Amino acid sequence: MKNKSAFTMIELVFVIVILGIIASIAMGRMERDLKQEASETILSHIRLTQQLALRDNKHRSDNNLDWQKSYWQIDFNCTSSCRYIVGSDKDLDSSIDKIESAIDPTDGKYLWNDGSTDSDMSNKVLLEDKFGIHTIAPSAGCNGSNSIAFDYLGRPYISINTASNDFGTVISSDCNLTFTMSTDEDNDGNDDNFTITIKAETGHSFIVGQE
Repeated sequence: MKNKSAFTMIELVFVIVILGIIASIAMGRMERDLKQEASETILSHIRLTQQLALRDNKHRSDNNLDWQKSYWQIDFNCTSSCRYIVGSDKDLDSSIDKIESAIDPTDGKYLWNDGSTDSDMSNKVLLEDKFGIHTIAPSAGCNGSNSIAFDYLGRPYISINTASNDFGTVISSDCNLTFTMSTDEDNDGNDDNFTITIKAETGHSFIVGQE
């Protein structure tokens, strides 16, 4: 007659402890990945903005003096909750409508959101709701500007809606965008943050520390 094997109480406790350790590690990785997911999502949409600009020369045949205000841009806003729009003000009415916004190539949704739940609008742009980002601080070459635009050469600009002369607001020094989250993964008493830099002249963008 064959002996039947079974788990002892000690073995069961040991397995439960191991599973608990694995679960805690997995949860830690998920929390750390939220910061990485947020930074990579924003970076990909900054690069998408530049790519759209490279393929779309905004010079107008009617010589409209406001032509550069239709540059492709990524516009951040934290008035109520942090979010952003990627688009081009094609009709020059000083606002980007949903139909003027870019389409996310990964899911076919508009990179535009007014806080509603329309199925054709991406929730990735809702930085506070999706990633817990509550503050965006532009500094250096884009200090005081929440909107970054690109021309057909890929060069970055700020404040295109108030530009009074052609190419007058091209960024002359690197732009730093610092995003602050509601988490504190390293328990240092400060909210987690990350910075994305957009290089002057070339418009090359990257996550600081991950160049």
